[in-house]
Amino acid sequence: MHQWPQVDTPLPGPRSRELWATFDPIVAAPMQDHDEVPFVETRKEGSLIEDVDGNVFVDLVSGWGATPYGATPSTVIEAVVDAQRRYGMEITDYVQNEPAIELANKLISVAPPGITRVMASLSGTLAVETGVKLAREATGRPMILVFHGQYHGEVSYLTASVSTDLAEVNSHSSAYVGGLVFAPYPNQFRAPFHKGPGPYDDTMYIDFLEEWLLLYQVEPTQIAGVLIEPVLGEGGIHIPSAAFWERLTGLCKRWGWKLILDEVQTGMGRTGTYFASEHWDLEPDIVLLGKGVAAGGQPIAAVLGTEEVMAATDVHGGGTFAWTPAACAGASAGVDILTDPETMANVARIEETALRIFTPLIEEIPQVADVRALGALIGIEFVTDMETIQPAPAFHRAVHRAAIRRGVLGVTQWGKWVYRMQPALTIPMELFEWSCNTLVDVIREVAKNPPEEPVNLLERVPPEGGTRRR
Repeated sequence: MHQWPQVDTPLPGPRSRELWATFDPIVAAPMQDHDEVPFVETRKEGSLIEDVDGNVFVDLVSGWGATPYGATPSTVIEAVVDAQRRYGMEITDYVQNEPAIELANKLISVAPPGITRVMASLSGTLAVETGVKLAREATGRPMILVFHGQYHGEVSYLTASVSTDLAEVNSHSSAYVGGLVFAPYPNQFRAPFHKGPGPYDDTMYIDFLEEWLLLYQVEPTQIAGVLIEPVLGEGGIHIPSAAFWERLTGLCKRWGWKLILDEVQTGMGRTGTYFASEHWDLEPDIVLLGKGVAAGGQPIAAVLGTEEVMAATDVHGGGTFAWTPAACAGASAGVDILTDPETMANVARIEETALRIFTPLIEEIPQVADVRALGALIGIEFVTDMETIQPAPAFHRAVHRAAIRRGVLGVTQWGKWVYRMQPALTIPMELFEWSCNTLVDVIREVAKNPPEEPVNLLERVPPEGGTRRR
């Protein structure tokens, strides 16, 4: 593998096309979409990806956050392999083992204030389901307050139709599934019922909650908990203010709502602290973990909670594959990397570098509307112009595709207009700075001849060869 990004073939290359010719006829439509990543991977090392045609790309995706220390951190891989050889596959819900006990203790040792308990889970989606069940059980209330633009997994309330051998197994799921109530996520750049760019005071979203939502849609005494991402990830890297958090937590205390922090994407060092909640000294009742907790090992997730919520719960959050010994061993080795002071120091350098290199583009390029970064969670928002701040998904796509041709792979999704980067927390700074400078060159290049944008976002169509609507 080249030790630096290098693209020598058209994308996709000939070997990638050959493989897709055998793959596409036998898989579902979403897996046939190669518009966003036009190559087939053959291996990864650290923060580099090689495709089957010999091209090498810098990885600013990091398994969408699940490989926070690079592709193959040696201590994590060794721990996984050793545990797999020693234990094989085990159902930890039923047969306890040493790696699970070690991981539980390590997670509690780094958890936010007040968090004293941990529950096994397999994925971020399942962790969210468990967190909702816990809040409803603890309060006896049916409703959950959530926010627009958040991503909590892909489920369809199948627990509502569960039938099993004992009624107690699906208690607080099928028997108690209630509703959701939505509010806008705090956004300081653009706001509902306001024209043009901010900055806006994001406490207006709490005003909306108090003066409209709780008055006309749901009584506060019916809300069990608030399910919120400390930093909005999929929705565009939005970072709430301290004033927003002060007022939201005040509502939680006043009305007895459980604060459920979805830290699946923001936790385990991603934002420059062990948990994003630390930036505002939050004291959550429930914390949801996934992605980064796997540390590049095997799939794993966790739910953390207070004594009140978890000490005597009847909620079951595990399953056959939750916390297998090998996954626990890898996650435990990952906590050791997380708590190495150099890891968080590198994340601070990532944030500083991204803001230093990208922020000047706001004044230089009309389509660059905003740059947001907290730790290694970075977003660049594109618009058609700064007067209307109409989203520019076509510009975003053009930047992404041009960047790949230069060897830079970031995070994009069809129809969105915020280019996202979440590099490994341990990425070499020389490589990351090169990536940022390359991306600046790409943005300048696209801005010289910007693509035509859809007149209405609701009527946008997928690009040629693309099928995704997410």
